[in-house]
Amino acid sequence: MKAVESMQNWEWKLSAVGLLVMGAFSCWQTGIFFASDMYPIVLGLSIVSLVIGFSLLTRSYRVWENATVFPDILVLLCPFLMMALYVLHVLSQPLFAQGTFVELLKWGGYGTFAVMAYYVGSKKEGRTLLQAGWHGIGLLLSLSAIFDIYGLVNIPHNIVYNSNPGISATGARLAGMIQYPNTFGALMAAFLLERLFALGPLMQQRPSTRRVLLGILPLAPYTAALLLSESRGGWLAAGVAVAAGLVLERRRLAPPLVLAAAPCLGTALLYRQLAHVQLAPVPWPSLLWLAGLWAGGMLAGLGLWRLYQSRHPTFSSKTHVSLHSDSQASFTNIHTHLRIRRLIAMLLVACIWTASFATIWFTVKERITANYGTVSARWIIYRDAWRLIQQAPWWGQGGYTWRMSYPTIQSQPYVGSEVHSGYLDILLNTGIVGFMILVFLLIGIGWILYKQYCVLVPPYLVLVLHAAVDFDWSFGLVWILIFWLAAWGFSRRDRIEQSTVTNVASLSAQHRSKKVISTIVCVLWLCTTMSLAGFALRGEMSSLLQRQALQTKDSEYSQKLLHSSLRWNPMNTDAALQLVRISSPEEGIRVLIQSLSYAPQHPGLVWKLANAYGELGESKPFTRWLSLSNVLDPYNTEKQSRSLEQLLTLSRDQMALGNTDESYRLIRLGVSQYNKYKHMVEQLSGQHAQLHNDRKFILTREAEEWGSQLDRLAQILPDS
Repeated sequence: MKAVESMQNWEWKLSAVGLLVMGAFSCWQTGIFFASDMYPIVLGLSIVSLVIGFSLLTRSYRVWENATVFPDILVLLCPFLMMALYVLHVLSQPLFAQGTFVELLKWGGYGTFAVMAYYVGSKKEGRTLLQAGWHGIGLLLSLSAIFDIYGLVNIPHNIVYNSNPGISATGARLAGMIQYPNTFGALMAAFLLERLFALGPLMQQRPSTRRVLLGILPLAPYTAALLLSESRGGWLAAGVAVAAGLVLERRRLAPPLVLAAAPCLGTALLYRQLAHVQLAPVPWPSLLWLAGLWAGGMLAGLGLWRLYQSRHPTFSSKTHVSLHSDSQASFTNIHTHLRIRRLIAMLLVACIWTASFATIWFTVKERITANYGTVSARWIIYRDAWRLIQQAPWWGQGGYTWRMSYPTIQSQPYVGSEVHSGYLDILLNTGIVGFMILVFLLIGIGWILYKQYCVLVPPYLVLVLHAAVDFDWSFGLVWILIFWLAAWGFSRRDRIEQSTVTNVASLSAQHRSKKVISTIVCVLWLCTTMSLAGFALRGEMSSLLQRQALQTKDSEYSQKLLHSSLRWNPMNTDAALQLVRISSPEEGIRVLIQSLSYAPQHPGLVWKLANAYGELGESKPFTRWLSLSNVLDPYNTEKQSRSLEQLLTLSRDQMALGNTDESYRLIRLGVSQYNKYKHMVEQLSGQHAQLHNDRKFILTREAEEWGSQLDRLAQILPDS
């Protein structure tokens, strides 16, 4: 028995370490936004799952007994159902095989992480570990971003500068390791609200001063990071989640309101100072100001709480003093004095909160009340996305549907490789079927948190609500935190041992049935994790070789590396495009045709293929692929201009070779394309304020020159 218990301990510890390492690594890898960041994480997670899987899942069915409640099964099953949907897309020629492959790996990784997190939470120590890991991630993200402002650490792209008042009120926004302010703000709001509403249960335990200070310690960095991100969506989602939290925790409102007031005022003052200097303060004096506000806010919060607390005399002491008429007046005076203290504390708290909101409001007033250009731009994206959804409403078109299709479907030349809504992205990729799986998953997690630990509902709501208006779910870290919350809520469940057994026969039958179920689950689990490990290894090797090719200056060696990269993962269109740039046109055509079998409507591949045929002087395949390219990416200024030059050159070459009919065809095609190009630019220029021309779609001087030459040639063509 001791040996079995020791082995279980070892497995649990390995799972716990894997969980913590994955959380930290996800932060360092820009929140797992890029596929190249995701491969090593899924590979490592799969290997850990395989190591513990063979001994853990085959040894005893008891592992699954803690997850027999319907919401738990639903939460653990849904990620693998999403993965299965992407598997079906891979088998049925998706719009973009590489994107579908990446989404398949992501959801497989999420499911594996969820199972591991649930296993960690099934132990008594798991609750503490999940709580510590949650705040470890939160403090790593917030403090690294803040310390970078003061030059203590170096975080790439931690601060995003933009003079557009519609994007930033102060000209600088905090993006943290995520490198995207909006998602960073939503994450900070989630961490802040968990800490805020956890103060109620904490103070019910009558904690020591040390525990109270530790409880309010993260409030300042979380609040500062949220404010400095200037994420309007994050602020709005946080506001809605706070309202929900106040309703759920209405009987324990005093601790968060009293304890958090002073830290939030200190943070508001810090935000005002940093915003004034565009996040570029003088390091050492500003560090002292930061430390003073942080420590002062914590101590002031503790002092306010002690002032607010009113210790009424106990019943026994009251009974004792009531025996003496002189003591009755003394008791009344004490009671009145305590009520006055509480009233003073609440007045101070109200004043502090008012001062905090006023300080913030006058700093971000313009950001909140005006400059909603980004909102109108997103509305255009949503409108275009909805038209795309209608092309495949039930099953979607596979992973990265929007990234692959937006140049084709866009009604204006905006830059938007992300659809800015996680829900729309799921609809585009997997249709109504995948969307319903997602809804069941989110409802299941919400139900677990509501029933087991309401404190976690507000941070969960922030992550779910903000994803509706931004591409948070493209960051794997957001999903990791969602499943982290689910496991944390699961760990709060009271576990009651079932000791009553009807008879030995029924016990034996129950044991056999659970053993069979455990074996089936074991086989499916091991097959899934082995497949994920294999796929992730292929993706990582391909990505690694591609990065090496980018770093080498030897063209021949770079070609060898890229060929190897494509052998590991032939769906890697980025490697294919990189190889085409340094290859001959003949070799490029071969690579492009092979790559197009995995992404038949990839605008970049199609244009490169047309361009390669143009360089070889093969006019017919050039015009065929150019026609498709114009459909797939009409608002590409460089392509429109370059194609006119090639049409003009090819028409002259064909004329020199004596192919007059082909030359005339190319001239007419060039004139037609030039007129369409010019008409599109004129249409856009007529939209004025409503125009979102982020791609700088204009009529270039070169295009005007080549168009004029084509027009002159067309005028001397014989009538046909």
